Amino acid sequence: MELAWPAIIENLLVMSVGIADTAMVGRLGAASLAAVDISNRLIMFALAVFSAILIGTTAVVARSIGAEDRATANQALRQALIMVATIALPLIIPGTIFARKCIEFMMVMQETPDIEVVSLGAQYMQITVPFMLFALVMMTINSCLRGAGDTRTPMVVTGVSNVVNIIGNYLLIYGIGPFPAMGVAGAAWSTNIARMIGAVLVIRAVYRGHGRLSLNIKERFRIDTDIMKRILRVGFPAAIEQGLMRSAQLIYGMIVASMDTVSIAAHAVALTAESISFMPGAGFSLAATTLVGQNMGANNPEQAERSGYQSGYMATLVMSAMGVLFFAFPRFFVGLFSKDPAVVDLAAKCLRLVAISQPALAWVQTLGGGLRGVGDTRWVMAITVVGFWGVRISLAYVLAISAGLGLLGAWIAMVVDLFVRSVLLVLRFRQGGWKELEV
Repeated sequence: MELAWPAIIENLLVMSVGIADTAMVGRLGAASLAAVDISNRLIMFALAVFSAILIGTTAVVARSIGAEDRATANQALRQALIMVATIALPLIIPGTIFARKCIEFMMVMQETPDIEVVSLGAQYMQITVPFMLFALVMMTINSCLRGAGDTRTPMVVTGVSNVVNIIGNYLLIYGIGPFPAMGVAGAAWSTNIARMIGAVLVIRAVYRGHGRLSLNIKERFRIDTDIMKRILRVGFPAAIEQGLMRSAQLIYGMIVASMDTVSIAAHAVALTAESISFMPGAGFSLAATTLVGQNMGANNPEQAERSGYQSGYMATLVMSAMGVLFFAFPRFFVGLFSKDPAVVDLAAKCLRLVAISQPALAWVQTLGGGLRGVGDTRWVMAITVVGFWGVRISLAYVLAISAGLGLLGAWIAMVVDLFVRSVLLVLRFRQGGWKELEV
């Protein structure tokens, strides 16, 4: 709980800004909501490239702190920042220039793409992509801090960043006082400002030198190939996993984008409403990542195993309660983000469907986090491939397109995928082969 509660609060803050974004952009209309949703899916797909660095570094930091080797943990943070900057800078320019082409690609399965959605989505990407390095720096340092057992600093930084984002949305989307009404562009600029402030705060935190991770401004950033190899040995399978998962989510999103604008908007609204349940799962997942990794670093595999199971039990309890609320009051939750009757009706049906999968999602998040923390990324990758490609994509196409169930068919496929992956992750964790891994 000591590790999980700040992470839960942090995810609550992340969720709150997602809710605020969706609610504020949703008032501009279904086209604006669909545009931002499609743009963010593309950005999340691009971020999968960096998962090798983030997951690999978190595992190395957790092991090093468990073994009381702070020097290696600090060096891992430096190498992670070098790799993130090296990869990010060449990707930003084409991502900005070809933003419109990317949005059109996402809607290629739609017979006649909505021109307004394409234009607004391209505008959002062209504004946010050039500032993605700030988001990546914040993500990298926060991941390392969590691996070191410091979940409070990321909570505070995320809280400040999200407050800035919400205020910026209010001022720039609608135009308050001297600020112009910028619509979707306003949402993009408020996101950029929030990310810049968050990056500055988290950099300041590690250079103050008071925590388990601390950098010295006098020390130069030199490439350390040994540390990089350790990071990538764990992170490379994780990157493949994230790439395959994001690719599947992209295709899944294209299946949804082939439907009408109401379905796209309802999908975004239902996902945002469901994200309320992500915060405890993500919090206990981070606790599992840290505790399983640190206990393995301290050569205590039995305690590592108990940590993983306990995280799963606690997440299941909380998320099952959320599932009951989703099932009983779906229109209340989706009604927070849209007032369009057609969008609310369809989104409520989707939320009631996914409510039954909350216990499965709890185990997917916690045991997936625990296995990544110990470096067992190959098995997580294999299970992700089975769930997303073997179940979600194929079943979504059959049910949503071939069987004509539309958005409901796509969400049924999501629910089945979560149950399949939860069973496979439990089986892998119980088998215990991860205890023999070297990081």
